[in-house]
Amino acid sequence: MRPEGLAVLGTGTGVGKTVVTAALGMALRAGGCPFAVWKPVSTGGVRRGRRYVSGDAIWLRRVLGLPEPVEEIGTVCLRLPLAPAVAGRLERTPVDLGALRRRWSALGASGRFVLVEGVGGALVPLRGRVAVADFVAGLNLPAIVVGTAGLGTINHTLLTLEAVRARGIRVAGVVLNGARGRDPSERTNPGAIAALGRTRVIAVLPWLAGVRTDRSPLRRLARRLPAREILRAGRRVR
Repeated sequence: MRPEGLAVLGTGTGVGKTVVTAALGMALRAGGCPFAVWKPVSTGGVRRGRRYVSGDAIWLRRVLGLPEPVEEIGTVCLRLPLAPAVAGRLERTPVDLGALRRRWSALGASGRFVLVEGVGGALVPLRGRVAVADFVAGLNLPAIVVGTAGLGTINHTLLTLEAVRARGIRVAGVVLNGARGRDPSERTNPGAIAALGRTRVIAVLPWLAGVRTDRSPLRRLARRLPAREILRAGRRVR
């Protein structure tokens, strides 16, 4: 059984994919939808005993109260803060794509809506020439693209949309993250991206202090996300 869900892909590193994933989870929970969160691959891990675990997975588990152990939320985690294919080569531990597929099958058996967070940008290599977007295409999930809200995001977002669609991934929409209200392009970027990218900008999320340490700002972000539309996007027949 293939899980229903949505991939969260970024235009690059540091655009806020993990915060958006957490806010999406909160929005789904508020709408009464059972969900799971999966970050298949991470790098720059936190040491726990003899292994490294994903710092993002630790945070997602805590802030969303997820029942799974961290190692299941973040299946593969490498030590070096590099692209996974590069880190895997240097550490002599290439990303085990078979292990990821087995975890995906297990998530399918759970019957929950699955939020799958990518690592870095959509074309970051996981292993060899297999990029994040290639892996997501194999999951047969639609994707939300997360980009920054300010100047420069038009180019980055349109390039990501083009790369994602070239792999047969349906784009459910775009989330622009981290708006501070100082950059005039924050007002014009959503319309430009919607028109040029032939997509919908689902939300423009503000930069909020303490979002990684306090649930209250995260709840404010979640209220800006349309849970029903997110569910429809992930459950549409593909």
